[in-house]
Order: sequence, then structure tokens, then C-alpha cells
Amino acid sequence: MASTTRPTYPDPPEKPQLTARTSQFSTHEEHVTRPFRFFHPTRATFFPHAEDPGTGGVASQWNARASRKNRFTPDPFHIRHHAGDEARSKTVQVEQRLRHPHSQLKVHLTWDISFWIAVIFVLGSAAWIVNGFILFDPLVNEGGDHTDAASWWAFVGGTLFELGSYLMLVEALNTGHDELFGPALWGLVSSTSLDSNGSKDTLNEKDRVKFRWIGLGSPRDLGYLACSIQMFAATIFWVSTITGIPGVIPNLATSPPVAIADVFYWTPQVIGGCGFIVASLLLMLEVQKKWWLPNLTSIGWHVGFWNLVGALGFAMCGALGYGSLGSTKVEYQSVLSTFWGSFAFEIGSVIQLWETLWREVPEDGTAEKS
Repeated sequence: MASTTRPTYPDPPEKPQLTARTSQFSTHEEHVTRPFRFFHPTRATFFPHAEDPGTGGVASQWNARASRKNRFTPDPFHIRHHAGDEARSKTVQVEQRLRHPHSQLKVHLTWDISFWIAVIFVLGSAAWIVNGFILFDPLVNEGGDHTDAASWWAFVGGTLFELGSYLMLVEALNTGHDELFGPALWGLVSSTSLDSNGSKDTLNEKDRVKFRWIGLGSPRDLGYLACSIQMFAATIFWVSTITGIPGVIPNLATSPPVAIADVFYWTPQVIGGCGFIVASLLLMLEVQKKWWLPNLTSIGWHVGFWNLVGALGFAMCGALGYGSLGSTKVEYQSVLSTFWGSFAFEIGSVIQLWETLWREVPEDGTAEKS
């Protein structure tokens, strides 16, 4: 984590006994990780109180992506942030998804939004692979031209990417991270003072974040920021799949109006592809302990990496497309970029599907729950 310094809190008991009550944890700013000061923490370590046997006596871990992807069962727990002055410490109750030392992940199919995001991107990437194959095959083998079919497959792929990106945004809006990182709790982003006398002991229904299908989140949440950019990029990219439908731009595959094709077909691909690149980089950054250090042990990092490769392919397809009518070599590379970019997106989507299948089964978390 961010620091290996042992906290100054009392040591946990050597042989704790699990009890059915709300766990008590403490944390400190030195035990949270965030790539840049502006952003909310993306990782945190919670240390159990020595007087609380219900915690198991060992520190628990939280990270933003695993929480957003619902990989662990939610637990209500009390947390105290030590602000350097015990009089300014504050204890509140929140509900978050922590990985405890005894948490176990198993293949567990849950029909929630995280699962459907992965499925939609798997199907969308498959549609783009079909599109790339239809366009690429005539360039390497003599055969018929099926550009109309390719255009419809592109529209299907673009529509699925748009839907998947929207669900990613909805997923990010409903993580409840603002409850954990609000200035009233830790004060890690705000200078708001912490009052030990004003703490809340329970979570009222009005205090819980209600499920939202639309809304705004915190730009300091890396996950929300990445998903917002992904949604914007997918919407812009979707324009190119609509204008690519046969008949929308006359003679698009042979001799289209250059200005119209450049503005409404190729440019949305470039802008959308660049947006995918930024979103993928942010999602990789979210799971890294240092902004410059790749986290090869994180499945979420590999999802972001392969999406980055796919985004580069889609952006290159649009950039090379400006000159594709004047050069067969440029056209070849443009179509090829779509082809390998689609396969990269498919790899990332399959990994993401695998990520959503491996979760903490609720029955396994009952002993850990408060």
C-alpha cells in the first residue's frame, strides 16, 4: 500500500473471535493510495481496533475497481480517521466492499450491472471483429465486396459499445464511494474540520445513496471520470457508425463527398478513438499503486491495457481513413487497424467477464459481516 509504517493504533488480539456486530476500523492518510493529490484514493488499508474482536484482528483492504465491480460483499462498519489529533478524530458508519484476509473469490454468476457490461462489450467486440473481417478479406483475397454488410455490423458494434459505456457510467454513479471519501469522514480532499462530537452511529435510509440511472458524480473519482470520458467517446464514435449506414453518405466506399466524409465519418472515429485511449489509461491508473508503475497482478489493469490497444487501433483506423481513397496501402492499414483493434477489445472484454464471474459468494461473507 501507500506506506508500510505500522499504525500507532492499539494492536489487535492474537486470537480474535468473530462476533455478529458492526466492525470497528481505523485509517490514516498515509495508508491510502491515490495516483495524484487531486483524485480520491483508489486503495486503502483499514486497521481493526484492538478492542474489536469482530474484525478478525488483521487489516482489510479496499480498492476502487473491486468495489465498483461488486467483487466483495458489502459490509457496514464503523471507521475512525485519525487526523493527527485524537480530539479531531471522527467515527462514522458506512457500507463498503472490503477484502478481508479470509475473503475468498469463487465463480459466482450474479446478474447485476457489472456482469451485463462485460457481456455487452464481448458481443460488441465480436460485431467489430465481423466488420473487420468483411472489410479486410477482399484486400487479401479476390472476392465480392460486402461493404454494406460491414457497415451494418459496424452499427451493431457501435450501438453495443454505446450501451455498454452508458452502463459503465451508471455503475460508477452507484458505487457509494462518496460516502467513504466525503470530507465529513476523512477530510482527505477537503480541509473541513472533523468533530468527534458530531459523528453518526447509524446509516439512516435518507443518508444512503439511492440508485441512479443518470446524474453527475465526482470528477475526483478516477473510475467515474474514466467512465464519463468513455461515454463521451462512445457517443462520438457512434456517429461514424450511423453515417456509415448505406445511403447516409452517398458513395461512401467509392467516391464520397470528401468534406462530408471527413467531418461526419472519419473525424468521429478519431475523436472517439482518442477518448477511448484516455479512458483506458485512467482505468489502468486506477488500479496502479504508482502512476508510473504498471500493476501486472491486477486483472483490472489487463482489462484497461487491452482496451488501450483496441482504442489505438480504432483511432488509427480513422486517422488513416482520411487518405484511404487515394492509396491502397493506406486503406489496407486503416482496415487492418480496425481488425486487430477489434480483437484487442474482445480480449479485454473476455477478461472483464472473467473478472465479474470471480466474486466473494455472499454465503462466504456472512462470518465477516457485521
